[in-house]
Amino acid sequence: MSDSDQQSRTKRFRGRSPPDRDAEWEVSTVARRTTNQSGSRVCAATGETVPLSETHFFVTLRKPALGVLNDYEYDHLVVREDALEELDEWLVPEE
Repeated sequence: MSDSDQQSRTKRFRGRSPPDRDAEWEVSTVARRTTNQSGSRVCAATGETVPLSETHFFVTLRKPALGVLNDYEYDHLVVREDALEELDEWLVPEE
């Protein structure tokens, strides 16, 4: 996958909020990855189990921090590799 494909994926979702979080949380980046970690996570968009050893998308969320030491707080979601359309439907559009 080329760098331009990855940039367009992040650009496609940047700024949108997950429906299960406060509106302050927004997508910062979407990266395709594989890890050598055992275990699994639940796909945020579909609710299905995603083995971490298989290729998946790692979605970084951020919101403004309340403290003075950090500008943002961060959290992460895992999304199945073939679930970008579900992610698109699941995320709340930018206002």
